[in-house]
Amino acid sequence: MKEETIIFAVTMLLCLTSFVSTSVEIASSYPQPYLRKCQPTSKPSACYGYSDKGTNIIAVSDALWDNRNACGRKYRVWCKPVNEVKFQHCTRDFAVDILGYDVTVVDYCGHCNGFTMLLSQEVFSALTNTEDGVIHVEYNEI
Repeated sequence: MKEETIIFAVTMLLCLTSFVSTSVEIASSYPQPYLRKCQPTSKPSACYGYSDKGTNIIAVSDALWDNRNACGRKYRVWCKPVNEVKFQHCTRDFAVDILGYDVTVVDYCGHCNGFTMLLSQEVFSALTNTEDGVIHVEYNEI
C-alpha cells in the first residue's frame, strides 16, 4: 500500500509539472504605430487586420506561430536576468513579483530577426530599462 501511494504521488507530480512549463527566449520591441489605418507606416496585423487589440500585444516568430493558430493566444511574460549585468536591466524584483505581463498574440514576424517574440513598446518598457532593445524573457501560455 505504501509503495502504491508513493508511485501515485510521483505520477501526480510529473503530471502537474508538465502543465506548468515556461520557456526562456530573447525578445525585442514591436514598433509603433500599432494597427492605425491613418498612419502611413502601419500595416494590418496578420491576425486581426486593423482591429485595435490594445497595447499588451506581441508578434511571434515561427517558433510560436503554429500556422496561424497562435492568433489570440495569451502569454504571461517577464524579464529574465541571465547574469548580474542583465539583472540590472529588469525593472521588477522577480524574487517577489513573478506575475509579469499578460499579452495577446496579434501578429506574425517570421524569423523576427532572431527573436522569439516582439513585445509592444509599452510592455517592453515596463519590463526593462535597457537601451539596447533586447532582453531575455520567460513566458508561459495562460
